[in-house]
Amino acid sequence: MNSMREIWGSRFGHYMTELQKYMKFVFTGHLAIVLLFTIGAGGYAYSEWLKEVPADFPSALLTALVIGVALAFGTPVTLLKPADIVFFLPMEGKLKQYLTRSLRYSFFSQIPLPFLLFIVAAPLLAATDVAAKPQIYLTAIVILLVKWLYVELDYHYRHANDGNGVWKDRVIRFLLGALIVYVTLASNPLFIPIIGVIIVVYYLYWKKKSAEKPFPYEHFIMLEQNRMMRFYRFANYFTDVPHLKGSVSRRAWLGFLMQSAKFGKTVPQYYLLRRTLIRTDDIFWLWVRLTVLSVVGITLIPFPIVIYIFSGALAFATSIQLVYALQAGNDFRMDNLFPEAMDTRAPAIRKTVRVFQLVQAAAVFLAAVIVIGISVTPLLVTAVVLIVSEVTIRFSNKK
Repeated sequence: MNSMREIWGSRFGHYMTELQKYMKFVFTGHLAIVLLFTIGAGGYAYSEWLKEVPADFPSALLTALVIGVALAFGTPVTLLKPADIVFFLPMEGKLKQYLTRSLRYSFFSQIPLPFLLFIVAAPLLAATDVAAKPQIYLTAIVILLVKWLYVELDYHYRHANDGNGVWKDRVIRFLLGALIVYVTLASNPLFIPIIGVIIVVYYLYWKKKSAEKPFPYEHFIMLEQNRMMRFYRFANYFTDVPHLKGSVSRRAWLGFLMQSAKFGKTVPQYYLLRRTLIRTDDIFWLWVRLTVLSVVGITLIPFPIVIYIFSGALAFATSIQLVYALQAGNDFRMDNLFPEAMDTRAPAIRKTVRVFQLVQAAAVFLAAVIVIGISVTPLLVTAVVLIVSEVTIRFSNKK
């Protein structure tokens, strides 16, 4: 396979197969339920808020800032592998063919996010009489062109600087992107070509700089490995991923939860599982993220019934994923050497997850009391979290 076009085609086919293999577990699992409730609750709250939004709300500025962030972020998908440092050397003159296809896919994979945010913002812009239909269409075209330039610009900046100082480039692109979206929405047509020219000049500058440097294989290979590892960590929440290299952290600041074992008084499986949950990065941060999401939902959602559904869905997602994560790993473990019966592990998993869900329920209760005040709602939402968690733990941990 000596053609760069064939190499890209082969790798892209393998990459899409890999994505489909894991995404079918993601969107048929718990995330689909959480997304369903979250989008439904968020959409309902948003539509109710639009009925009362004040006419002087800075919708153009807010839309420009949010889309500016979406335009500035994103990394090129190159599908490079460590062996390419040597394998591509004889074909380095044809590397442009490979990278052209890589950047084209990067653009199409990144453009949905700013467009989706713009579609969500469109009703707000209409409700505040900021933009008419021609401005909406013009803004969509501007977003398309700027994102295409930004994908190319990001590649050339990384190429010219060996991947150093990426954040400075992102800040500049964010400011320029937000500014051009804002002037488009704010009906300042004279400023659109001026900012557009600045972006093009910035792009051409880094394109020229990158042409003077050799291709930094190490940076783009590391970037690709990190990107795939993030995807595997995400997929690992829903199914076992053999490629995943898990990481652990000591987390000394939680040392008070991991006191030393006492002979004859410590239950070995519970002791081991509690340490596993706290020190395994993927499991611990999963619990933290979903707990924070529950608290944020309570502070933002104004309707009690939606709060109950939202908190219950997240309690279900948290419980079932903690149970599956602690059950995972049928290979040899140190606890296999313990003089303990094997049937002690399932009760220990239930106890461990139950304790962490109690903490999540306490966080939800405190947030509800602070936001809503002392009433029936904080008690009910706490009860929903506890009941959903307990039912999920009992039905998902029968081993």
